[in-house]
Amino acid sequence: MKIEVKLFLMSLSLALLASSCDIQGPEMPSFPTGFTAMPENHSVSCTRTSLDAPRVLWSAGDTILVYKVSALAPGYNGHAFGLDPACDGKERGLFSDPGFEDYYPEFCYAVYPASAAESIDGSVITLNLPQEQTAAENSFGKDANLAVAVSKRDGSLPFMNLCGLVAIRVSSAAAVSRIKITSAADEALWGKGTVDMTKDSGSKLVMEKPFSEAQRSIVLKVEDGEKPEGQFISAGTSSSAIAGLIEGETAKERLFYAVVPPGTLAQGFTVTVTTADGKYMQKYAVASSANVVERSVCTDMPNFKFEDESEVKIRTDVLNKAFYKDLFMDSGAGIGKFRSQPFISYMNLSWEYFFAPRENFTKEDLEQQRKAFVGSQEDLNGVLLFPDGEPRFKMIYCNGGYAAEHGRNLFAEGRGNFIKFFYNGGSYCGSCAGAMVSTRGTVGNAFTSTAGYLGFWPGFHNSLSITNIYPTYILPEDSPLLKYNDFGGDRKVEGVKHWNGPYFQYWEDAPGTEVLCINDLSGYDFHGYPSVIAYKPSIWSGRVIPVGGHPEQSEEKEQLDLMAAFVKYAVDGQGIAKAKGVLHNGEVRLMTKSTTDNDPAYTKVGDKQCHHFVFALPSGARNVKVRLESLEGFNLSLMLAEGTFAFKEDAKYKLENNDSVKELTFDTLPKGTWYVGVQCEDTPDVSEGDYGYIYSGNTAVLNGAPYSISVTWE
Repeated sequence: MKIEVKLFLMSLSLALLASSCDIQGPEMPSFPTGFTAMPENHSVSCTRTSLDAPRVLWSAGDTILVYKVSALAPGYNGHAFGLDPACDGKERGLFSDPGFEDYYPEFCYAVYPASAAESIDGSVITLNLPQEQTAAENSFGKDANLAVAVSKRDGSLPFMNLCGLVAIRVSSAAAVSRIKITSAADEALWGKGTVDMTKDSGSKLVMEKPFSEAQRSIVLKVEDGEKPEGQFISAGTSSSAIAGLIEGETAKERLFYAVVPPGTLAQGFTVTVTTADGKYMQKYAVASSANVVERSVCTDMPNFKFEDESEVKIRTDVLNKAFYKDLFMDSGAGIGKFRSQPFISYMNLSWEYFFAPRENFTKEDLEQQRKAFVGSQEDLNGVLLFPDGEPRFKMIYCNGGYAAEHGRNLFAEGRGNFIKFFYNGGSYCGSCAGAMVSTRGTVGNAFTSTAGYLGFWPGFHNSLSITNIYPTYILPEDSPLLKYNDFGGDRKVEGVKHWNGPYFQYWEDAPGTEVLCINDLSGYDFHGYPSVIAYKPSIWSGRVIPVGGHPEQSEEKEQLDLMAAFVKYAVDGQGIAKAKGVLHNGEVRLMTKSTTDNDPAYTKVGDKQCHHFVFALPSGARNVKVRLESLEGFNLSLMLAEGTFAFKEDAKYKLENNDSVKELTFDTLPKGTWYVGVQCEDTPDVSEGDYGYIYSGNTAVLNGAPYSISVTWE
């Protein structure tokens, strides 16, 4: 419904306008001392009930930009006039600056707000309409409303509005935090536009072409609570109620206005609303001549029911399955002297490692270790992590050596990446010193956290300074390792090498700790205490398994099976799969950010990583299309699954090819929650060098492959 309105989009009562703060109306002097803003006269009636008369509250700091026509020439930028501080700043619009008196009797063009003006070429002014507007209930931020004027000789500036309004109603008990409007047409709702001041009384705003995809959407950031006086145009209040948008016992209608260019939205549009408590809604307006926005007209949104997407239930029982490789082995400075371990080939694991001398390491060794675990320009996130901070390997294995020294040699940033790896879902297993560094510290330090330790297990280990002993490991009846192997039926693994390694006398002080194996060797302090424990702090994290001895070095079958059980249990304790977010109908989500942006919900996808999204498909949806667009040189796969994460093995539909644009299209799909998966198929080439892995070839993928993802339906 379009209703001609008489709204002061920049308005103030004409009775209150004057050339100074003290002289009013007909008493205005013939030689003006300032510009007086005279906004176009409007009123609002685009809601179902009559509203209070609106008004503008000018605020200190407001400016208009004035171009003196006689001075127009290339490079001429005009003058920005500030609101006269002598005025009360509320109901008068006097703009004046000392030293610019010659402007007032001249023939001038003017722009409000001054910040919107880009340039002038003859009579054509280029302006910028913002992508993001501020809004509050029953009003909108006046800085988003562009207006132009041609001055009169008496210094008055009869402004004319360049845009129109869309009235948006939300019935909600919760406060609204964000509103997004996306046009269905290839048209710009923000960006640069031009107006010719010699035509049509300066009222025609023409948006520049070509348009980007992003220019199809504008965002209203909603100010909560009391509106700052002078920042918003008041449009009164509304008492009508519309049920069924966001349901709630105390739901009330909330009214907002968006400023949009004239001529837009006739081909339909989508409104996405986010509430302060995290609910999503969408409203779809089909193509209609009733939708088209006109200058200085308030267009009422069609009364369609919102689709409440807050009912999307993202599963929390599916483990992440997409990794670059199975295992990364840490044999860095101060920790290890092995480039491989027998259990790796025994289990046929895909793996990589970093190696530096255990002792007498050099500055170059530490620099290479920093590149591996902290990162470099070629790999901003380091070898352990994908660009969004998710684990790149299923687990880390850390060798024995000197625990505290190795922890310090990882650097604070490297330890931070280990911690991020673990709490984002990667698992960890370490032997001897590799076990110690995964704890908070040593009991001998009076339960004080040890510098450089990672603290994956929140308890303190005991240190046994005895070398070259070989206890038996006994698995308790409830040891979870028994689901992988019964170890000959006696639940024992004999002759496990122990070399100054830890044991865990106070394991019960850390609730949630599981005992996997117990030391059996009479005459030693560790006899009868756990030799191997496990801990998983949440469904999001990985599982840590500190191992007191050295079964990893043995090629004896039962010890190989024991290490295999450790690895399997660690991997089974990976974090769950996560969704990056909810896809809304018609909204293009750009996944283009980098590690350094610290915005993982919009960060590029890594090598062999799979990103996940969900959307709620309403009943009767037709012409459903899921579209993935990537850059040339990157190969991404597109998957779709109903009711579960769309890993390749679980996807109901998928596209795997080298095309940069992939589309899954359907006449219709069942109502419900659908999952979208985007997996990067690219990896760098890898070879072995002095420090372990060496990457070559497509190394750009280490910093991620950018893409966009969208879903549309009718």
